Amino acid sequence: MYSKKLMSYTLLLLMMFTFFLPAAVTQAASIDSVLGAMTSPTAASGDGGGGLLNSLFSLLFDKILGPIFNIFSGGGSSGGSSPVKITPQPGGSGTITDNGVLRGKVIVVDPGHGGNNPGATGNGSIEAANNLAVGLKLRDKLQQAGAKVYMTRETDRNVAPVGSTLGEELQARVDLAESKGADLFVSVHSNDNPDPKIAGAMTFYSSGKSSKLASEVQSALVQATGAANKGTSSATFYVLRNTTMPSILVEMGFVSNPQEAAKLNDNSYRNKVAQGVFNGLVQYFQKS
Repeated sequence: MYSKKLMSYTLLLLMMFTFFLPAAVTQAASIDSVLGAMTSPTAASGDGGGGLLNSLFSLLFDKILGPIFNIFSGGGSSGGSSPVKITPQPGGSGTITDNGVLRGKVIVVDPGHGGNNPGATGNGSIEAANNLAVGLKLRDKLQQAGAKVYMTRETDRNVAPVGSTLGEELQARVDLAESKGADLFVSVHSNDNPDPKIAGAMTFYSSGKSSKLASEVQSALVQATGAANKGTSSATFYVLRNTTMPSILVEMGFVSNPQEAAKLNDNSYRNKVAQGVFNGLVQYFQKS
């Protein structure tokens, strides 16, 4: 993922030089400010030159580089060498009781990838299949607790119409959550890393709006599964930064790790993952 981001940064800088140097712009942004703008959440519209830059960044990342390199889709995105800052989470304790806190809540469950995009694959484990299996189990648990659940997909398919770009596919998932007025958005993924020894679960959130949700889910997930705790981190994944409700992206484990890939293929372990995420959601609403 880091190499892809570096490539995208290089392309963006070349693009900026091509567009802006001939125009003799009087104030050039520093490299730090450019990189900061590129990695920030969805840019707010502004006036003057800042608005133009924001529009350029949004166009390049949301419509061109993001979909091409799958930078913001979440699949196979992070691991031991990831540049993102990971916050370790303490393990939870005790039995989780719903107490009716989920009754009436609108929750969108998003099994990542699917259709012509299988996501990360390795050791006989396919991300799209793992994500869907756990997503369906999570749906069932949430519905039994009285929540109103919408799935972005319930079969191995794309969410957007056939022939859509990856950017349109990701936007279709966001649009569903927005149209249903969701209280929460939970995207389920499997991870990948060049180092097969890397293993563990981690949870991403959009900076400034979902850190508490991520913390509760990560703690409960680790407790339920016994997975290595790789903590939480803010991230600019497309489905996180473009949804308005609290949103998280759960990386259940690494298909690149043989032992963890076997677990992700196992029905009983998938149920533990779904139970862990469910427990975390209950804890989040109990403390809200």
